[in-house]
Amino acid sequence: MSFNTLIDWNSCSPEQQRALLTRPAISASDSITRTVSDILDNVKTRGDDALREYSAKFDKTEVTALRITPEEIAAAHSAQTLPPV
Repeated sequence: MSFNTLIDWNSCSPEQQRALLTRPAISASDSITRTVSDILDNVKTRGDDALREYSAKFDKTEVTALRITPEEIAAAHSAQTLPPV
């Protein structure tokens, strides 16, 4: 089953539901660990400049300000459509 597979939970047997809820074992390969370590080191060393570069690379967005105002927080909060957890 791929990540994009649509699953009808109610049509699954209890065994299938249990299997779906079981997280697959993820082995942290050396390359993943090394990549994450490099990113963290880069952010520690270069700070905001590194964050902006990673935002452009991974999020495909240009970040102009890393600080937000209380008004921006309130606006984002009021724009939420999901019920609070």
